[in-house]
Amino acid sequence: MKILTQLSDMHNFTPNEKSIASYILTHKEHILHLNIQELAKVTYTSHSAINRLTRKLGLSGFKEFIISLAREFQQSTQNISNVDPNYPFSLNESSLQVAKEIAELMKETIQKNVAFMDDKLLTQTSHLLNQAERIFIYAQGDSEIRAKSFQNKLFKINKYVVIATELSEWAHHTVNLTPRDCAIFLTYHGKSKDYIRAAQYFKSENIPFITITATSESQLASISTICIQVPNDEVKYAKIGTFSSQIAFEYVLNVIYSCIYKIDYLNNKQTTTKSYLKFYVDE
Repeated sequence: MKILTQLSDMHNFTPNEKSIASYILTHKEHILHLNIQELAKVTYTSHSAINRLTRKLGLSGFKEFIISLAREFQQSTQNISNVDPNYPFSLNESSLQVAKEIAELMKETIQKNVAFMDDKLLTQTSHLLNQAERIFIYAQGDSEIRAKSFQNKLFKINKYVVIATELSEWAHHTVNLTPRDCAIFLTYHGKSKDYIRAAQYFKSENIPFITITATSESQLASISTICIQVPNDEVKYAKIGTFSSQIAFEYVLNVIYSCIYKIDYLNNKQTTTKSYLKFYVDE
């Protein structure tokens, strides 16, 4: 049963749980931007009352509740198309129709991603990366292409970025990171044993790392310093291509880069302008 339906039914809810449910249902426009402390304060309840309610809804806690609620809000407030992320077009369609459906898939994927975005999480992510001496990205296959694009943007504002998995050198890079660095795992399903081994090492050495994934309940995501979720729309072995996942990754990385740039906007703008003038304009 959908979360919104359960909240509306209030079946076997205590008075405190009814108060929380009522507030959520009447403040949909900003409930996703509240943390558990803020929700407890505005509902005159407690952390434990909110956590008991989330478990009564069949969820593990507040974090999973917010993520699941974001999905439902997005689905209920937006006109979702019938484009299948795994097979967005069929055999007998015209080239123009294929073009329209790919455009619709891109639009829909980004709209879903927006529903997962959290202001505090993005701020924490951008500041963590901005302060890092070095950034190491773990990404393979199509995701490595997205990682390289992100790396190229960060180069332009003088950030030291390494694709750790390039040339199969991930193990060497992993043991050379320090707590002053930061790692990023770009993985849709988050099940790579190598990534989990690296993450466990980072955890033991107090090295911060960010996971961008579609499976926020995975072992990798659960031990991450920060986890940013993208829509989980693709079936691993039943798809034409990685359309939805790579659109999502590209969007999230572009948002993170923009947030990093914004931290020192004027200086970064000056840096990129000076680099262009120095190497591409005749004096």
